[in-house]
Amino acid sequence: MWDSFVAIFKISLKSIFANKMRAALTSLGIIIGVAAVITVLAVGAATKKSITDRFSNMGTNILFLRQPWDLDESISSPKDVTMDDVRAIREVEGVSAVAPYIQKNFEVKYKNTSLSLSVLATDTDIFGAYDWVVESGREMTEREIDNYAQVMILGATSAKTIFGDVDPLNKTVVLDNIPFTVVGITKKTGSTGFGFNIDEGALIPYTTGKVKMSSGGFGGNTNRRALDRVVIKVDDFDQIENMKVDIANTVRNTHRIHPLGKDDFQLDDMASFVEQAKSTASTISLFLGVIGVISLIVGGIGVMNIMLVSVTERTREIGIRMAIGATSWNIRMQFLGEAVTLSCMGGLVGILLGVVFTLLVSKYMSLQTSLSVWAVLVSAGFSAATGVFFGFYPAYKASKLTPIDALRYE
Repeated sequence: MWDSFVAIFKISLKSIFANKMRAALTSLGIIIGVAAVITVLAVGAATKKSITDRFSNMGTNILFLRQPWDLDESISSPKDVTMDDVRAIREVEGVSAVAPYIQKNFEVKYKNTSLSLSVLATDTDIFGAYDWVVESGREMTEREIDNYAQVMILGATSAKTIFGDVDPLNKTVVLDNIPFTVVGITKKTGSTGFGFNIDEGALIPYTTGKVKMSSGGFGGNTNRRALDRVVIKVDDFDQIENMKVDIANTVRNTHRIHPLGKDDFQLDDMASFVEQAKSTASTISLFLGVIGVISLIVGGIGVMNIMLVSVTERTREIGIRMAIGATSWNIRMQFLGEAVTLSCMGGLVGILLGVVFTLLVSKYMSLQTSLSVWAVLVSAGFSAATGVFFGFYPAYKASKLTPIDALRYE
């Protein structure tokens, strides 16, 4: 039995290498499909891990108050999230930090250096909410916030980019044509998610941002009272569901919502953001994986097509083999083995390309990808199954030829 398989494999290789270019083009779909499946699975797993790690850095006991993106049309007079909500929530028992959050990108200029930064207008509670630390200099004071002071705290990376080896403290930078004095530099911590990275960003008092900048308020919002969101840190994660109820009731009172009325705000916790982000990453991975599977199917159709052509071209060879004793089973296994060998060779090349693509993604996209043995095995099995599935009909057709008809074929 083993000798028969070895003989079939040798015959298959001889036939494949007799038409190298045709074999390469035929297996191209298999190669692309396998490489795509391996890369997508690796990138998908790395993306989910990156999302989980990034959000876990923010703390699982963080809540976000914001106005819904799809506000119910039945709410006639929705109220913005404002500092009134912040002050009310600070009175809720079990809340350790409540910070206003307004974000926009600006050009920050210092002498001949200009850098686009994500600027967060907030207050001192942001340090308690996210556990950020000012490594050099100091935090902004309550008095500076109340007096609309033009002070700024830079992230570690942005400070290095703007000032180089110069000490940034007490230097003046220009933001939206307004001078700001740098009073602090944060310790390098990593991204906090939601499009803001403290290391590559800057902090200013929310009062200054809302009143003095962009003429119509921070970010061009003409309502100077509105906040993008409120960041809330609770003391005990195990009580977070109860805290959400207490905070929601507090905001409902602030917004003067009728007991039977609908909320004009939304309160999110980290778990919902993590699940939503992971779901999005899974959907994208699934979509790209489907494209890879389609490539495998297209490659399989190509294999079937070439094998049908091969049966036609080698009809006399089939007749001679049958005339000297080859059975229909032998002929069927010969062509089926050739289809499987062609698909497996394409799968092997696809696996190698998938490994290369995975390493390139890890290097140039800052994703800690790792090659999944499961993904490799699935891709290898899929390519072999493709050869069997799409090679069966041509092999069956070849095995049904009669020796006389085959020998007469021109």
